[in-house]
Amino acid sequence: MGGDEKINSDIGTVTSSWDRMHRVYWRVALVLIPSMAPALYFGNWALRLATLSFGVSMAILFPLRRRIPRSAILIHAGIAYSTAIVQLVLPAAAVITVLPPNEWRPALAIFATVGIFALGIYGGWLAGIISLTAAIAILSSNLLSNVPILIALVLGVAAGIAIRAIIAELISSHEQLSRHALTDPLTGLHNRRAMEQEYAALQAHAVGRGVSMFLSLWDLDNLKQINDTKGHAEGDSTLLSFAVVLREALKEGDSIFRIGGDEFCCLHLGLKDGASVVERVRRAAPSVSVGLLECLDLALDEALRQVDKLMYEDKRRRRGEIGAESPATE
Repeated sequence: MGGDEKINSDIGTVTSSWDRMHRVYWRVALVLIPSMAPALYFGNWALRLATLSFGVSMAILFPLRRRIPRSAILIHAGIAYSTAIVQLVLPAAAVITVLPPNEWRPALAIFATVGIFALGIYGGWLAGIISLTAAIAILSSNLLSNVPILIALVLGVAAGIAIRAIIAELISSHEQLSRHALTDPLTGLHNRRAMEQEYAALQAHAVGRGVSMFLSLWDLDNLKQINDTKGHAEGDSTLLSFAVVLREALKEGDSIFRIGGDEFCCLHLGLKDGASVVERVRRAAPSVSVGLLECLDLALDEALRQVDKLMYEDKRRRRGEIGAESPATE
């Protein structure tokens, strides 16, 4: 796998972590659906109410899982968690009588722990604090005997919050990696890789708006001479200055890319007067050659090939106008 593909694959893997976790949550919830039948049959009013709440909320929120993915899970997990905690303090006769409490209470504690784990992941510290506070308040009537349950809840929400923080950090790190992979480190402009990714999308945008799309290629004629005579620091300063010129000369919405040592590309949407763009740029940076090409119907490789040819034609014309230059300056 090449470098670009590896970066894109890593970014896609991390940024899709939330999507995979959403799917895991709903799959676990679906697995619990068959257990609703015996709970409704053998349970008493509290267990039946909790089971119905779980099922009804599932029926309402599951279809909304793509529109409001995290909110749907927070609501559903909150309902499951709160009903489990409440049942832990109710008389055994309200929950289930066919099993002794020492058999169904651990199951409810596990259910509540899984619920608060989900709340920690999707709601963070706020959901965790609220959930633990509610549990302490509900279980306070017999707090000492419920210490093991509270410990399990603390561990569950801590694990959820920790996983949330890890995923958030990974996504942030990979977003930074993505920005670095698509940015020229000297000028801060997007690079050739970014242009390759954005070109087709900008074409589609131009077609959708019914406007033109032009590609311009700019080449600094004297950069090699500056590097050779004044040093690369001065050459870098020249590149930075020209990047500023392009930003100030082009209209809002145009895209600027540095695609080579002394070559810059711009994509212009809705451009009507290319001559005025060239005039504005050359007023601030006279020693620049340019090719300008309408590219709405061209693939990027073909557009670059044609605009490169136009840029060198402009360079040759300028040589005739302003005097011969060393071929090494191209």
